[in-house]
Amino acid sequence: MSNGQIDKKYLINKLEKSIKCEELAAFIGAGISVDSGFVMWSDLLKEPASDIGLNIEKENDLINLAQYYSNMRKRSSIDELIKENFGKISSPSKNHMLLAQLPITTFWTTNYDKLIEKALESQNKNPFVKTTDQQLRITNRNFDAIVYKLHGDVDNPEDVVITRNDYEEFGYYNRKLFRQVLEGDLLTKTFIFLGFSFNDPNFNYVIAKLRVLLEPSNTRTHYCIMKRVNKQENETDNDFQYRVKKQELQIQDLERYGIFTCLVDEYNEITEILQTLVDMYKRKTIFISGSADKYDGFKNENDAKLFLYRLAYKLAENGYHIVNGNGKGIGDLLVSGITEFCFEKNKKISDYLTVIPFPQNNISKRKIENLYMKNREQMIEKCGVAIFVFGNKNDNISEGVMKEYELTKEKKLIPLPIKITGGSAKHIFDLECTNNIDEIKNAIKKANVENIDNINEIVENILASINLLNNKDVN
Repeated sequence: MSNGQIDKKYLINKLEKSIKCEELAAFIGAGISVDSGFVMWSDLLKEPASDIGLNIEKENDLINLAQYYSNMRKRSSIDELIKENFGKISSPSKNHMLLAQLPITTFWTTNYDKLIEKALESQNKNPFVKTTDQQLRITNRNFDAIVYKLHGDVDNPEDVVITRNDYEEFGYYNRKLFRQVLEGDLLTKTFIFLGFSFNDPNFNYVIAKLRVLLEPSNTRTHYCIMKRVNKQENETDNDFQYRVKKQELQIQDLERYGIFTCLVDEYNEITEILQTLVDMYKRKTIFISGSADKYDGFKNENDAKLFLYRLAYKLAENGYHIVNGNGKGIGDLLVSGITEFCFEKNKKISDYLTVIPFPQNNISKRKIENLYMKNREQMIEKCGVAIFVFGNKNDNISEGVMKEYELTKEKKLIPLPIKITGGSAKHIFDLECTNNIDEIKNAIKKANVENIDNINEIVENILASINLLNNKDVN
């Protein structure tokens, strides 16, 4: 770290640790919604400025500008402006979708749009949206994430914070409790700020208050990502250097509040950072695909069953969560291994195992195929690695396991077929021999050994392969 700046590697490392500790929160500003077609404040107020005889290019204080417009055209004009610009139907950006895939349960935003809520819902998560103090008092246990809308919501434009009058009343007449909740979250969670300019008076009041009340050693560390200033067309060297210096000073000043900044050259680097975090998070969840009418590749059936049992136990011991569809001859052994680990270590089984059995009802072929596909999608979408074992049915390779393989390819999971188990697993191994991605080739190679006499060695090699993908040592 230097003068409040950090690099991407350091940022990703710190955010991953916060995810693991379930402490990460996200603060989303207007910049994140631009890719979805929504406007920044300056664009929002461009026409209103012209309408009252001002030039948006000459205005730095947009809060006062909004107040002037409200004074001359009444508050209802501001309300219409909000509805017109933020009420349109739009899809969440890639960054919204990536944030929704992370195990973040607390979102704060100054945006009026509904993009983060839509992104969460698309991931089958139930957002609990709070825009007023009254909603803070409502209890609801049936939610996956809370979205605090600091400045209100497009559904109630008359209550959004945008004018100088709104800012003056914030925390005193309106949203008094909101400010206190934000203070509490800043003390107990690690925030990542995205698309946020740190020019908001309400937020700056909160972090200033915390800085005054707390000793520097007690200040929570937070992180933000900013785009490095670039020289604009026809901009003089002096003007460019001035903006560079101003950004440096802002970054140094943010450090006073415990906020460290990662500079990126292009906005797509933010997406890359979030994608890396999602990949790292998903790789902690392992999908095990397989079924077995018979146990090929081992000396006897007991050795094959011991392999499956031992694999599940060691995966749990190394902190991985296993997802399985309770495949024939496979599921019960995986459950047994994880259950024994959890009983021995006094752990919750639900933290290490998700089983989504396939429906067996006597229903039409088309309907059951649709149910099976939804089942597979539900299992695979939250995983980052797929282990394929056995996969045989009536002396043939399992069609179901091959369908799961195709789906894992579509969802970009890393495949780990265990060749010695035969069946679909061996067929997938042969297909993956042509894979030109070094990370995948190396992982598959490390996971597969020819020595079937030593069950522990087979399991340890699979674990070493997965741990290599996660940059950790085997327990």
